[in-house]
Amino acid sequence: MAGRLDQIELILEGTLGRAFLAARPDLPYSVNRILLGIGTPDSSFTALWHRLDSFLFNTIYNTTNKQMLLIMDDHRIIRATEDMITDLADRLLALNYASAAPAPELEAQLYDLSRNGSYCAMHILLEKYHPADDDREMLLRVLRENNQLH
Repeated sequence: MAGRLDQIELILEGTLGRAFLAARPDLPYSVNRILLGIGTPDSSFTALWHRLDSFLFNTIYNTTNKQMLLIMDDHRIIRATEDMITDLADRLLALNYASAAPAPELEAQLYDLSRNGSYCAMHILLEKYHPADDDREMLLRVLRENNQLH
C-alpha cells in the first residue's frame, strides 16, 4: 500500500503544494480510504469520484480558512477552483482503474465516468478499449476542446 500512498501524495502535492500537505499530513490516507470505497454503500467509480471531489473541496475550504488560497512550491499563491478540484479528484480516482486489465464491467463504468466529464476515463477508453468510430471521435473532440490531449 505504501506505493499507492506515494502516488496519492505525488498527485496531491502537484496540485495543492507541499505546504498544504504539511498542514494536512493525514490527507493521503483519507483519500486512500475514499478510493477503497470504505464506508460507502455505493462504491461505483462515479460515486467515489463525487465523494472524493466533495471531500477535497471541504478539506481545502476548511484548511485555508475558507479562502481557498494555496501556496505553491514556487511561492506563487493560487486560488483553488472547482474545476481544479474536480480534475484532482479525477486523476486520483484513475489510480483505481488505470492499471486494470480491460474488462466489460470496467469499460461500462469508464463510459459512465466519461459521460460525467472524466477526462482520465476518456483517455483510458481510447488507450485500452477500441471504441466505435463515433464514440472515438466524440471522446477525442471532448478532449481536444478541453485541452486534454497529451
